[in-house]
Amino acid sequence: MFQEHRLLPWLTAAGNVATALRRSGRPAPERARLVAEHLALVGLTSFADAWPAQLSGGMSQRVAIARALVNRPRFLLLDEPLGALDALTRLRLQDELARIVRAESCTVLLVTHDVDEAVFLADRIVVLEPNPGRVAHIVNVDLDRERDRSAPAFVRLRDTVLDVLGVRRGTGAQAAAP
Repeated sequence: MFQEHRLLPWLTAAGNVATALRRSGRPAPERARLVAEHLALVGLTSFADAWPAQLSGGMSQRVAIARALVNRPRFLLLDEPLGALDALTRLRLQDELARIVRAESCTVLLVTHDVDEAVFLADRIVVLEPNPGRVAHIVNVDLDRERDRSAPAFVRLRDTVLDVLGVRRGTGAQAAAP
């Protein structure tokens, strides 16, 4: 799933989810059931017949999530899926994404530049160094699945990741190289 939802404007929300099942070989009634089930999973049952232009950015991303999950993948790659959203919608969809991934029981690889998002959603954070991209550090997230962004353990872990990235707390500036 990409940063932009990439919905087809000539298809409804249900039609966009159904495109992922076109070559599945499943009978039409089963495809319809799966589409309805996944629109319900992302909270968009009442928007099944809405066109992409009628959906907010967050709703469009949820349709894209439903489309990505409708084939019940064991592995899901999410490339900055919430990056184009406003801050409040992004926080809400982080909660939704955590709930959905728990419900679907699939392995997710999430690419993000948002440290809070990584700490909130991940079991393990892999920090890459640039040019060429190599693993610089791995941080295990030993927090309960239900995470409180203001809990001391969450803040400590976020600060650990920021330290790994070389960002000074409180300044936003890069730390000087040793």
